[in-house]
Amino acid sequence: MSAKKLAECVSKSEINELHDMLKIISDVNRLKIMCLLFQGEKCVCDIEEQLGISQPLASHHLSVLREVGLVRARKSGTWCYHSLVPEAVERLNRLFLEILGTHKIDRPYPRREECEKRPART
Repeated sequence: MSAKKLAECVSKSEINELHDMLKIISDVNRLKIMCLLFQGEKCVCDIEEQLGISQPLASHHLSVLREVGLVRARKSGTWCYHSLVPEAVERLNRLFLEILGTHKIDRPYPRREECEKRPART
């Protein structure tokens, strides 16, 4: 792969967006919270109980997930219920597949000396 083709691949703004999202969800508690929210709307007390973490810690992680748009909050009286934002989760999945999907791997997988001879897949 030529340096120009490589530079085009790694300079996409989508890579930066995916990088930022992966940093956010790389925290194990945030990933667990997202898994819980796939089951439906939850309040902080549900999350702290099911994950065995403190209320302030659960609230902090929910705040981070809300800031990047993966989670939304709904107020009902004094309670606050959290849910996933399906469009944001779909965007994350699309970005991941677009950048790191197996469809980008040449078949058969080329040896190093063959890379210069083949056009790169986009």
